[in-house]
Amino acid sequence: MNMLRKNSVAIVAMVLMIVLGTLVGSHNSLAKIRNKAADSFVLGARGDGIGIQSDLRERDNAAYNLVVIARRYLPEGNALIQNVLRERAAAQEAASVKEKAGADKALEVAFRDLYDVLSGMALSEQDARYPQRLLTDFLSAGDRISHDPYNQAAADFNRVLATFPAGLLGALTGIRPMELFA
Repeated sequence: MNMLRKNSVAIVAMVLMIVLGTLVGSHNSLAKIRNKAADSFVLGARGDGIGIQSDLRERDNAAYNLVVIARRYLPEGNALIQNVLRERAAAQEAASVKEKAGADKALEVAFRDLYDVLSGMALSEQDARYPQRLLTDFLSAGDRISHDPYNQAAADFNRVLATFPAGLLGALTGIRPMELFA
């Protein structure tokens, strides 16, 4: 009887160790894949710092510089200037990938509205060349974002997570699907 109890305890302990090892190993493997894809948002696919986040900063800078020019020709309380400033602040405060994508779209609308007004105004010779350059920079950064490999990496991870047993193990260990920048 004593031998049976010892064997039962050993079997239960071994099963628990196998289950725990499987969960920990699965979590670590899935987290490594997820973290690599998530890091590419900031660090870029090559780890060179050229990712979506750097392009968002470039768009933010272009929007701020457009505001600087606009303040020379429009009153400070101008709704278009205020809208760009408000959308810049929202973009800077956005935390998740999904929030950043939405804020960036709103910033683009505000940027274009202000640009359209400035392009129809008589600007000084010095200022006249900048709005078009800023628009080009803004749109160029947006184009790089649209071709950035982050979304593909996130979608690939989500496909892995949707398979069995990765989906079950991911759910049990707190690994969630990734948000796309869309």
